Amino acid sequence: MHNPLFFFLRIGAFILALLAAPALAREGRFVLEGLDLTLRLSDGTVLKGDGLVGLTLTAGQPPNQTDIRIDDIVRNGPLAKREIAFYRMSLQDTATGASQSLCAADPDGERAAFAFPNDAGGFSITCTSGAEGKCILFGYRPWETRDGVPLRDLHKACVHMLRADYGGDDRPTTRDGTAVNIYDRLGIQHPDPAPGMAFEAAWGAEGAVCVSHTRIADNITLEELAERYPRLRGRLGPHVCSEEAMRADPLALLYNQSVLTSRSDKR
Repeated sequence: MHNPLFFFLRIGAFILALLAAPALAREGRFVLEGLDLTLRLSDGTVLKGDGLVGLTLTAGQPPNQTDIRIDDIVRNGPLAKREIAFYRMSLQDTATGASQSLCAADPDGERAAFAFPNDAGGFSITCTSGAEGKCILFGYRPWETRDGVPLRDLHKACVHMLRADYGGDDRPTTRDGTAVNIYDRLGIQHPDPAPGMAFEAAWGAEGAVCVSHTRIADNITLEELAERYPRLRGRLGPHVCSEEAMRADPLALLYNQSVLTSRSDKR
């Protein structure tokens, strides 16, 4: 993603760790042990937890180098009760020395990042405020399998759903702060009582499988979806898109409800 406040960084197994003082710079290897970020330095030193505070993760090479400083560990609040290690991180500008928080604030006001294993043998870093991070915290861990179903596909479906990315082509149509009710065919998430909401769509790894109504009509309508995504034609509208119908479709992994909206007259 291009906005650094909603960061999602894929990192290989080997990166450079810089201690706070440049004179103490040492090469090392960041790895995940469980879901704890761990640094193994070339001199045999192993650092994790508080030992990582003040270190900088460097990915890439100049002029495309990205430096991320580990500022602190999240020790309190709802995140501290999870088995994942959460960190407060900042992006460092090597030219000016300026820094900014890596993550935007999540619904609890926390600017937290965490690492998780990726499919390239390394790990990725994401934020609890971003769609990728939220979907992992929902239980859709892309490195796991449940009942023979790769959760990688459920994670992709969840990311598309949160963004209202119906075509699965990274063209989100949601609006910040819009509430949704999410649940899935595996029972990882169950539907909550949602007065005022109606079935919106069923989702798979490639985007929406069908759409009953669009989340934000001012951003896109069913008619515009049909024009933009020919594969969805014949799968749009409540007469063809319902949870009952989609339970029989193996491509439909995730479902959501949202409030029905209509297009504003001010457009």
